[in-house]
Amino acid sequence: MSKRLGKFIREAFFTLLIGAAVMTTYNVYLQKDMPSGMAPELRAMPVNGEEVDLYKLSEQKPVLLYFWASWCRVCHWVSPTVSDLSDDYQVVTVALASGDNERVAKYLNVKGLNFPVINDLQGSISKAWNVSVTPSIFIIRKGEIKSITTGYTTKAGILARLWLNQ
Repeated sequence: MSKRLGKFIREAFFTLLIGAAVMTTYNVYLQKDMPSGMAPELRAMPVNGEEVDLYKLSEQKPVLLYFWASWCRVCHWVSPTVSDLSDDYQVVTVALASGDNERVAKYLNVKGLNFPVINDLQGSISKAWNVSVTPSIFIIRKGEIKSITTGYTTKAGILARLWLNQ
């Protein structure tokens, strides 16, 4: 390997490392006011399903709780992953400032998303959870918040969090 290529690889690695550190620090900052420990109560009727009781759902298996918005650019990449996972895992989603129930249902249909959606029209759920950034993903097990992720994440990252909390 030439010195030039070796230098390029070292610089690229260092840049990626710094970028990862900055993003991690930023995500920790975004999550500072979000709840930890026992999850706030979440019992609601989704736009497209039966009543959800987060605590009951999380008694036997972890639940992926996903806060998203139709206008969120990053959610356009994360939502299809969450939809795919909803076939095999317990998923509950909360739509923030995305319109009335009819508009949210139409959005889901157009995008081909298949997950239960609680429409947070008044913002009361996001306020109770101190969610101010989308997307935000919580892993809940036995009513307790086990993991929080904000911003973009991969399917492998979400699966790892679910697996760790089986």
